[in-house]
Order: sequence, then structure tokens, then C-alpha cells
Amino acid sequence: MQFNLREFKSRGGHVHFIGCAGAGTRPLASIFLELGFPCSGSDLLVSHLDGMRIFQGHAAANLPTGDFPLLVIYTSAADPENPELVEAGRRGAALMRRGEALAHLGTLFPKTVAVAGSHGKTSVSAMIAHTLRELGEDPGFLIGGTVTGWDSSGRAGGGSVFVTEVDESDSTHALFRASIAVVTNIEDDHAWSVGGTEKLFGSFVQFAEKASHLIDVEGENTDRLFARFAGKRERLSRTLPAWNFPAHWGGFQRRNAVTAFAAVRAAVGRSDEEIRSALFRFPGVERRMSLRFENGSFCLIEDYAHHPTELRASLEALRETHPDRRLVLVFQPHRHARLTRYFREFVEILGALDGPVFLPPVFAAWTEHSEVDSALLASRIGGTARALSGSWEEMADEIASELRAGDLIAVVGAGDVKEIIPPLRERLIARSGNG
Repeated sequence: MQFNLREFKSRGGHVHFIGCAGAGTRPLASIFLELGFPCSGSDLLVSHLDGMRIFQGHAAANLPTGDFPLLVIYTSAADPENPELVEAGRRGAALMRRGEALAHLGTLFPKTVAVAGSHGKTSVSAMIAHTLRELGEDPGFLIGGTVTGWDSSGRAGGGSVFVTEVDESDSTHALFRASIAVVTNIEDDHAWSVGGTEKLFGSFVQFAEKASHLIDVEGENTDRLFARFAGKRERLSRTLPAWNFPAHWGGFQRRNAVTAFAAVRAAVGRSDEEIRSALFRFPGVERRMSLRFENGSFCLIEDYAHHPTELRASLEALRETHPDRRLVLVFQPHRHARLTRYFREFVEILGALDGPVFLPPVFAAWTEHSEVDSALLASRIGGTARALSGSWEEMADEIASELRAGDLIAVVGAGDVKEIIPPLRERLIARSGNG
């Protein structure tokens, strides 16, 4: 953390982003641009940001040349042999993972609210930023998802307060020095990518140590790890208050709202009623209990759950909000490492469902293939569980053939399972005979 962004900018420094189309890197680049840093970037996908040249594909020639300091920010998914990383190292450029750069960015703001946790980071950070905006505070923010109706997931704002989610999957959340640190929960998800459970849990302790004020939700791991922070800790009960929550919110959405409320109250001097009123106008985050189709005959909802805890919460919310519908679940396991680690839990959760369970191929990202896949999961669940294959259109055909009028179809997962929604919606319209 010796790097000084203010000094770097004053010297005419240039920032280059590797993997700049990612959900966390793209809004980070937007903020750097808004703050006046010259920026460029590259990604395998076609991408565009006003004021920034973005190359498709990775090559050493993508790096800018000139007599100025160079900072290269890269996603943790970047290959160590990425030609831009190799060339940047050869030229003596400063190299930072995305989360490390985010920690440095936080030093430019007098007050920061950073949200960590195994589940719910995006929703809670989005709720905090939304509420502050509704209260007229003009916060900066970095959200790792798309808030419904917002044109950007990253803004510098008025410069007084910055709200961000921070990432435990590479332990870079431990680098962020927050005015207000929020921890939604702690489980062993991502332990495989950071050297084991104890190292993962230790990174949460480091995150809490650096904070001026700590807000966390009671739980076995948070209570054990944060016991020594009693002097600055605000421990939230898991029992929900008797608020008049929006009727369409399930239990975990209400839990997220209570956590966001505590963070906003700690950040600004506004009345509880003002904060709640603003918070309850939250429009939602895309792919989090997002309604994709409803016409009386069928209801189609998308959710991002991909860990057993999240999947349980998602299914409970769906039962709570649609008690009279048969649930048809389309669940895509997210990465072989996670499916392998929590295989028994997934079998237990999915095996308890009454309706059909369809399992598209595992979203593998950059990981290798594994024998622990959707077909094995379907065979262990038994009953009406079925592994899918083929194109998204072919998978949508197979699902549609099993539907009945009145069904609630939930498409759940953090990978590319969202691609099944357009063809599935077409088939629902055709089955219904109307739009």
C-alpha cells in the first residue's frame, strides 16, 4: 500500500486495465476515468467506455508508450503469461490486482463504506449506494452487478463518500481500509482459491482490523472471528425487525436491507424513518430475484444464487412469495470446485424439491473439466432431476415440454445460464397463446 495515487496522477500517470469488461473491473475503470486518469484497456470481449481506448484481445502492443508512469491493473483471472502483464513487468510498470487498485482508490475519499461477505455483497452495497443517492448524498460507488435503472455500476460521485463491495475470492478485501466495514456473513466459499479456510477467515479478520467501524451479522464465524473487536463492532441480530418491508421481498432480501440500513445510519446523520423510506425504494439488482416473464399462465424469475446457502435462501423466498405455484427449477452449478466442495449439500437441497429440476452444464469459467458435473448431480438427486445438454434453444425446448399452466420457473445460477431466458420466454409465450 505504499503506492500513492495522488502523486501518480500529478506525474501524468496512465492506467491500463487487463480484463476491463469484467463486472468488477469495468466500473473501476469508469471511476478512474471520471477522476481524470488517462486510461486504456483490453479484454477478450468487445467492450466500450467513453474516453478510453479498449483493445479486443491481449498483446504487448496494447500497452501505451510514452514518457509517463504506467499502472497496470489486472483481473485475478489473468494468466501470469498474459503478454501485457509480461511486457508491463519488463518495462517496470506498477502492477496491481483489481482489488488492490480498489483499496488504493479508497484512499482518495474521506469516508468509505466497504461491504464484504460470502453472500449478498452486491445487493447490500447497491442498497447502501441507492439509499445515499435518494438522501441526496451523491456517493461514489462500485457495484459488481447492474442496479435496475442505473446507467453505470461505478461512479466517483461528489467525492465525500465511497461505497464498494470488496472481494474475498482473492483476499484483496483484506487490503481495504474502510471507515465503515460491513460483513454480511462468513463461510468457506472460495477457500480453495486462497490457500484454505484458515487463510480465508484470516483475511476477513484483517479487513475488520483496518476498519474504523465494523458492522456484521451475528453468526458462528463472525462471532468467533470478530469477538476481539467489541470496541468498534456493531453486531446485528439475525432476527428481523417488524418493519413494513416491500411485500415482494423474501427473507434474505429483508436481511440485506437491515444490514444496509445499519451502514447508512453509521455513514450519515439522517433519521431512521428517512433512511428506511429511501431504502424501500430500492429497484433491485439484475439477476437477483428478477422477474423475466409473467402472464397469468407462467411466471419466470431469474436469481444469481450459486452457493448452497444462497440456493436455500432463494428457494425459501420463492416459496414465500409464490406459495400456490409449482416450482420448476433450472439450476446451473457454478464452477467445478464449488460443486465438488458442496456436492452433498446440493444433492440434499435439490432432492427435497417436489417439482422438476433441470441442470444445464456446469459453468466452468477458466477452470478445468471435472467428473463431478451436472450429470452426476442429476443422477445422485434422482427423481425428476435431469441434466441438460445442447444449445440453449434445445435446452429450453426440453424444459418447456415439461411445463404446466401455473408453473413458476426459476432460472438460478451465476454463470451463463441467463442465456436460456430469451428462448424459454419465447416458448412460454407460445404455450400461453399470448404475450
